[in-house]
Amino acid sequence: MQQTQTTEQRTLPARFYEVLEQQVQLSEDMLAILSEEQTALTAMDMQALLRLSARKENRLNRIQSLDAMLAEMTKEILPGAQTKTARLAALIPLLNPEEGKKVGQYRKNLTRLREEILNRNRINGHFAADVKTYLNDAITLITSSIADRPMYGLTGLSKKPSLNQPSLISREV
Repeated sequence: MQQTQTTEQRTLPARFYEVLEQQVQLSEDMLAILSEEQTALTAMDMQALLRLSARKENRLNRIQSLDAMLAEMTKEILPGAQTKTARLAALIPLLNPEEGKKVGQYRKNLTRLREEILNRNRINGHFAADVKTYLNDAITLITSSIADRPMYGLTGLSKKPSLNQPSLISREV
């Protein structure tokens, strides 16, 4: 990786900006997926949710690999940085003013996108948990009258044969 220095200020390689741009694009794509997921959740479209889940996982893996790549590039520029994440704020003072401004814009944009992703993911998660609670409550309401009067004892035999209860063995036999 090439590094040029002009009076103790550095310029970043073009690959660094390419990775930042990919980060922005993948984050925007993740936001679009989360919006589609919200629509699928409200429509209870399980096929779409399964498809979107696979797409989310793919985007997340790609974002994580780009994060690792940025962290490695940052370590090359800042040898003292021993973190697993890229600290763009630590790079800005070392860059010339126009590059510092450019990296600062990427930093602000990525921070905003990541916060939106976190917020939408949290909303979708709460919505799914609420739906699960409502479904469990509805099932409990429907089955509570059956649970109050068990049909079978511990041995599996009907406690009291009646015409209203199902029987495993035909009464006619």
